[in-house]
Amino acid sequence: MGIEYTPEQQQVIEEHGRNLLVSAAAGSGKTAVLTERIVRMISDERKRTDIDRLLVVTFTNAAAAEMRERIGRAIEARLEESGENEHLQKQAALIHNAQITTIDSFCLFVIRNNFNDIGLDPGFRVADEGELRLLKQDVMKELLEKKFQEKEEGFLGCVEYFSIGNRDRGIEEHILRLYQFAESNPWPEEWLEERKADYDIRTPEELEASSFLQYGMEQVRRLAQDCLDRIRECIAICQKQD
Repeated sequence: MGIEYTPEQQQVIEEHGRNLLVSAAAGSGKTAVLTERIVRMISDERKRTDIDRLLVVTFTNAAAAEMRERIGRAIEARLEESGENEHLQKQAALIHNAQITTIDSFCLFVIRNNFNDIGLDPGFRVADEGELRLLKQDVMKELLEKKFQEKEEGFLGCVEYFSIGNRDRGIEEHILRLYQFAESNPWPEEWLEERKADYDIRTPEELEASSFLQYGMEQVRRLAQDCLDRIRECIAICQKQD
């Protein structure tokens, strides 16, 4: 017995010729719907689409493997129903080369297949986390040495504020944390420039109205309220008999 789809799921499966944004909770059947949509596209006798002409991007390698397996099973099921369908037989062979992958794996695929156009050594590889950590440490060391030699007042004040004792570990950790947070934004340099503007405060009134101080005050209020609730609970326990 086949899967029974809701009207909304059926619309996602059958709607073509436009962009679609599907929003649904975890476990609601998004993967099954997308699988059915893809299988119907490559099974359409009027528009014979090959599976290796589609790009299916997932968040994880595990999700990509699951999607590939589901599509493969669906193609096999249709082959059993339709018998000698040459187009579906072709899809069963092409699925092993289909771009059902994560975004970083797809980007790596594009670079490897076009290295001659971008002037890149074809023997390149992706660095592992350990190598990247060492590279960051080397860059950090060179950066701090250069800034210490320049003796710029703002930088020295920053080091004094964030460093612990005579060690620079504190300032290094803050720089790396800020870098990683900025990299999570689509335009990291623009985001950093915007954050600089957050500290362009000239009066106590501007400080009080700033978003980061409002956020901090709200956290303090919640913490104080939680402490008050706990104290009242302790008093209530103490006032009980025995």
